[in-house]
Amino acid sequence: MLAETKITAMVLCGGAGSRMGGVDKPLQLIEKAGLVIPMLDHVIATLPVHSPLLISANRSIAEYQQRGPVIADEPAVGSGPLLGVLAGIGHAQTEWLLVCPGDMPFLEQSWHEAIRKVAEQGDEHGAAVDSVVIHDGQRLQPLLSLIRTSCAENLRAYLQTGEFSVHRWLASLR
Repeated sequence: MLAETKITAMVLCGGAGSRMGGVDKPLQLIEKAGLVIPMLDHVIATLPVHSPLLISANRSIAEYQQRGPVIADEPAVGSGPLLGVLAGIGHAQTEWLLVCPGDMPFLEQSWHEAIRKVAEQGDEHGAAVDSVVIHDGQRLQPLLSLIRTSCAENLRAYLQTGEFSVHRWLASLR
């Protein structure tokens, strides 16, 4: 399995909160295993212990900084989670970026182990991969992914075309 020290874990918290009246979902309290804490804290507890942490956020910066280094989206036309991914890739000092939304508090502790294993072993032919994405048995979960940080220029070029689909960008990678 890919070592935790080769991975930077990044939590996406940059949404506009438009579906929840402008509130930051990752900062909303939720109970899990008897603990009532912000969703974000439950998510951070599931990340690899020995991986550096980044939080991608564009507001409530002081609250997010209490949990780790906060990075803002790189300037670009448009919006969406790929801007946070690009910022994370640009700040990571490791070979891989583990991406996770900040509003998924019920993730299992080991959710990232399967994709770390695939990243280390390669595809079904043993060829190196640039990204690995969780599949929940029904569909891909593209924001639960492991992405090589060497994909930065590929992502920047993709965004400059005016595309912002996470699915399509990840599908274009090995």
